[in-house]
Amino acid sequence: MRDLRSTLQDLAAGVIVATALALPVVQLTGDSAARMKVHFRTESGEKPRILSTETSSSVCAVMAAALSYGSPDTGAFTEVNCSEEAAAAP
Repeated sequence: MRDLRSTLQDLAAGVIVATALALPVVQLTGDSAARMKVHFRTESGEKPRILSTETSSSVCAVMAAALSYGSPDTGAFTEVNCSEEAAAAP
């Protein structure tokens, strides 16, 4: 009986982890396109750089929350901005 309970707990944990990993890449109903701009500078002190791409607004929100970083000691930073207006423009 304990083996069955342990197996079910492991299975439930696996399903939860798989679902959590899949959520950022699943297209949600009503999710609109967004322009994601990443502004960053590395520790070497070079001038700041900008990358831009188009993605869904949910993925952009996850990336903005996960990648925002700033180091006052080295000056390195990462900033992610999401803009729905820019994605709609040609």
